[in-house]
Amino acid sequence: MVAGDSDLKLADFGLAVYVRQGNYVNFMMCMTFSGFPKLNPGERQIPFEVQKSPIVEGLGLLEHSQSNTPETMKQVAQILSSSKSVIVGSVRMGYGHHRIAYSALTWALELGGKPFLLDILSPDCVEAAVVRNMDKQYSRMSRIASNLGGVIDAMWGKMMLQGDANALRCCLALSQKIRGIMAAFPKDVPVISSHPIVGNMAVACGFKNVINLIFDNYPQYFVLVPGAINLVQSPSYFDKLLDMGCPSSSLRLAGHWVSSDLVLNAIPDSKARLSRLEKKLPRRFLIAVGGAGAQRAFLEGLLQGIADLLREKRIRIYLNCGDHGHIADAVSAKLQALSLDWTEVTTNEGTVELCKKEALAKLEEPADWKAVTLFRFDSHFAAFRCTDLVIRMVDVLVTKPSELAFFPVPKLHIRRVGAHEAHSAVRAQELGDGTVECREVSHAVSKLHQLIEPDSALFRLMNDCIIKAAETNVYDGSKVACEIAFGLNEKTAEKTGKKTELIPKEAKEKVLVAA
Repeated sequence: MVAGDSDLKLADFGLAVYVRQGNYVNFMMCMTFSGFPKLNPGERQIPFEVQKSPIVEGLGLLEHSQSNTPETMKQVAQILSSSKSVIVGSVRMGYGHHRIAYSALTWALELGGKPFLLDILSPDCVEAAVVRNMDKQYSRMSRIASNLGGVIDAMWGKMMLQGDANALRCCLALSQKIRGIMAAFPKDVPVISSHPIVGNMAVACGFKNVINLIFDNYPQYFVLVPGAINLVQSPSYFDKLLDMGCPSSSLRLAGHWVSSDLVLNAIPDSKARLSRLEKKLPRRFLIAVGGAGAQRAFLEGLLQGIADLLREKRIRIYLNCGDHGHIADAVSAKLQALSLDWTEVTTNEGTVELCKKEALAKLEEPADWKAVTLFRFDSHFAAFRCTDLVIRMVDVLVTKPSELAFFPVPKLHIRRVGAHEAHSAVRAQELGDGTVECREVSHAVSKLHQLIEPDSALFRLMNDCIIKAAETNVYDGSKVACEIAFGLNEKTAEKTGKKTELIPKEAKEKVLVAA
């Protein structure tokens, strides 16, 4: 279904609904400080070319092409039309959505597929610029709110819970306007979306098989994609979406969005961590900085609080600053002020080599190890992928309750950036593989001390819970998504071939105000 420019018809809602772009959408565009692109999206086809990923073998990257010719379009279409191809669409907003996309890419490769990563911010066009401006404002406000705290943090957190029907209208209308980014791709190739904007763009372009991976654990209307099969990570999320008026025919509980390597090794890695506990080895902690780079003040306080443990080499810290130079510089200055020595890793190759050298299964620490290892990168992809790799060599992950809260590793949850993230920590507590959210540095330090006790009951419990959850396929969500994309589950694949109603008529009062 492709709508005109003046009105957006949401036929897949099972309602005769029109969203007039004068009100809701203009408000969203004001937030970008750029406005809508002055073009007819029905006539736009952004040209792409396929490049091999320099980091992940077998992964194709859909990159903006400077050659806007029919031959270029035809060549890309031929490549994508090969057997078991799948487009995994993402938005480089922080690390979370790319991390979800990466999990799907790894499972597509594991199942013998040919995945192609599309980052809708990568092309040099006005459509991508609109979304890019939105992301800049989001990251900027996240940093301000996190560092200032108090009233500002509370206000920003409340805004993150406002994904109501109007927000869904905005998302749908925006996706209609920028759909030219995906318009040139063959429509019979399945699309796995890690952000609703991408999923809605695919539906607007007429793609036949769209699978939307719903993030977080807090139900909001704007995360849904009408016309797609919408997959969720937790039973509570499924239940809440039903109460919001979403029919079960367009929903499915899939499991957590986790990369294949972590899932396939969840049980042996947990057993290795328990063996390290028995051998009294120093507990290893990976601190993962979020994609918005909004945790500087908390990190500095945390390093101050555990400085004595580091000096005594009672623990090891691996700190992934990602591609946030300002965070890496601040952390380096803090470590220097605390008279702590550290090792730096700056490349994907360096990360891979370190993971081989210090694998959990070796049940030992290398000679002359330093208490702190600092990761900093220039590449966005290498930055967020580092966390996925290093998780397999550490005992505990220290993270805000983002998408990492769903990963099969013991987790120490620190201060969230948006209020919507709080529910992800609750999911981890339900499973028993993560702590409560520690909003204050003192609470995080206290919880860390519980995790490094010689025979920590909390640490042992988390690993036991991960083993049980892995045995019941709790972490297999991205695998399920790829199976649907490839038609390996015929019953579900049949559903994805339809444009299912996302909000039935009886839910009209829940989602609409008079237009």
